[in-house]
Amino acid sequence: MQSIKSKKINNIKRFFRNFSFFSIFLVSFCSLVVSCGSTKVEDIVQIDIVDAFTQKHLSNGIPVVFKQNRGSKIIVFRLVFEGGASAIDKSLGGIEDLTLDLALRGSEKYSYETIKQLEYEKSIFLYSSSGKEFSTVGFTCIQRDMSQALDLLSECVKNPKFSDEDFNQKMTELSASISQQKSDPSGALSLALSKAAFENHPYATTTSVTEESYSNITKTLVNGLHQSLLNALRIKIVVVGNFSSELIDDFTASLEEKFGDIPRKAYTAPKIPKITVKSGKVAVANEQAGNTGYVVGLFEYPSRDSKECVPLAISLMYLDDLLFSQVREKAGAVYSINTGVIGGRELLGAISVYKASKKENLKQLIFDAISSFDADTLEKKLNQYKNKYIATVFSSSQTAAGLASSVISSWEFLGSESAYLKRPEIIESVTKEEVVAAYEKYVVPIVKENAAQWIIVDGEENLEKYDF
Repeated sequence: MQSIKSKKINNIKRFFRNFSFFSIFLVSFCSLVVSCGSTKVEDIVQIDIVDAFTQKHLSNGIPVVFKQNRGSKIIVFRLVFEGGASAIDKSLGGIEDLTLDLALRGSEKYSYETIKQLEYEKSIFLYSSSGKEFSTVGFTCIQRDMSQALDLLSECVKNPKFSDEDFNQKMTELSASISQQKSDPSGALSLALSKAAFENHPYATTTSVTEESYSNITKTLVNGLHQSLLNALRIKIVVVGNFSSELIDDFTASLEEKFGDIPRKAYTAPKIPKITVKSGKVAVANEQAGNTGYVVGLFEYPSRDSKECVPLAISLMYLDDLLFSQVREKAGAVYSINTGVIGGRELLGAISVYKASKKENLKQLIFDAISSFDADTLEKKLNQYKNKYIATVFSSSQTAAGLASSVISSWEFLGSESAYLKRPEIIESVTKEEVVAAYEKYVVPIVKENAAQWIIVDGEENLEKYDF
C-alpha cells in the first residue's frame, strides 16, 4: 500500500502532467538614479542585463536555452527528448512514460528514499512527462539548490537503478490504473477516442500503458529504450530562472559535465502526416455510465503553423458560446459541452459532451448551434474573443513552469524558442473574414457533409438512442 507521502507525490505528478501551459512573460526595467553633488558617472554600478533568451551548446551539440524570468528565485529545468510516443511501435504504448518514471525512482548514487527525502526537505520536485512528439524530464527547485537538483536528475537520467522491485511495483500500479480507466466512462471514452482518431497514424501509439501494450512491456525493453533516449541528437535543454551572465556560464559548465558525454547516435525523427478524419460513429457500452452519455465529435483541423489555426480557434470560441446557450442552457441536454483540439504538431478538432441526458435529438441540437453562427454577431464580439484568446494562451506567465512549457512547445512546434511571443500580434491581426472563412471550411462541413466522427460511451441500452 502506498504511503500518504507517496500518494501526495503521485497526485502532484498527475497535476503537472495534465496541466498544459502556453505563456508569455513581459519584462520592463526602470532605473532609479539618486544623484547628489558629489556623485560621479564612473561610480554608478553597471547592472548585468541578460537577454530574454540565451542559447548555448554543449560539446556534443545539445542545444541549451536559458529563458530569463527576472525576480524569480525558482529554477525550472527541462530535458527534452525528441520523438515521443510517435517514435515507438503502438504495441509498446506507454513504455517511454514508464521508463522516465522509473528512472526517477532511484539511481546508482541516489536511492528512492534519498530522492524523496531531498524533495521533501529542499522542495526539489522531479518531473517526467511523455507526449506524442517529445517527452521531458526535469526539476523545479529554489535557485540556491540548483546544483544539487541537477546532480540528482542527471544521475537518474544517466544511471537509473531500474530494479526488478521498482519495475514490478510500477507494473502492478499500472494494472490497477488500466482496470480503473476501462471501468470509468471518461477513461473508456479516452481509450476509444485514441483508437478511432489515430488508427494507422504515428499518434496511434499511446503515451500511457494500455491493456494491449501492458503484456508486451518487459524490463529488458525498458533498458533498451533508455539507451535509445541517451542520444545527443534527440536532446534539447530548457532552463527558466533569474540569471546573470556569470550564472549562465557556470551552469552551462555544469551541464557540460553532466550531459556533455552523451553520445551522438543515428536517429531519424518520425514523419507526422496530416490526420485523416473518418466518418460514422463508434459506440462503446459502459456499465458505470448508467444513463449518462459521454460524446466526442472529431473533425479536421489545420496544423499548428497554419495561417488558419488562429482564426479557427477564435471561431470556436463563438461556437462554444452557441453550444452552451442552446444545447446546455436552453435544451438542458448536457451537463457541459465545449470544443477543443487533440494531437501534437498535427491536430484534430473536437466537440466534447460531458454527461448527456437527452440523447435522441442531441445531434440535431449540436447541428442547429453550428448552423446559427452569425457573422454580424461575431464581428461585435471579435475583440472580446481576441482578448480572451490572448489571456488564455498566456495566462500561465505567472509561473516558471508555464514559461518552460511555452518555450518548449514553441521550439518544438513553431521552430523557435521565442516564436510564441509573436502570438498576440498574430491574434490581433485576424479579421472577421478570416474567422468566417475558417469556420466555413472546417466546422460547417460537420453539418452539411457529416464530416465528423462521433465516439459515444453510455449504458448499453442507450447507445441506439443517439442518431449520429
